[in-house]
Amino acid sequence: MARGEPKQRTRYSTGELAELVEASRNTIVRYIEEGRIRARRSVGGWYIIPREEVLMFLWDLSFSKQTPLKMWRAATLAYERMSEEDQAAKAAAPAPARRRRPKAKR
Repeated sequence: MARGEPKQRTRYSTGELAELVEASRNTIVRYIEEGRIRARRSVGGWYIIPREEVLMFLWDLSFSKQTPLKMWRAATLAYERMSEEDQAAKAAAPAPARRRRPKAKR
């Protein structure tokens, strides 16, 4: 997989998110500690970031005027890819089957 390509996952580590936005892992940890990204800790002490939070973070980076250009480009592209994947997954998912009520006996 090429550097910076998002994977279809439900959770990300700090290293995976750092690779996605072309930043250092320490930057992502600092963002978590500052409260810019919500994450939880695993039993081993590693940060785990849910996919929804990654999407929100990428969205925020895309519109922040303080984001470095390199990071902004990577975040914008990653957000577009991830949102396209989500749309494709929703379109490919079969519609829930509708149940018919049994006819009442007369």
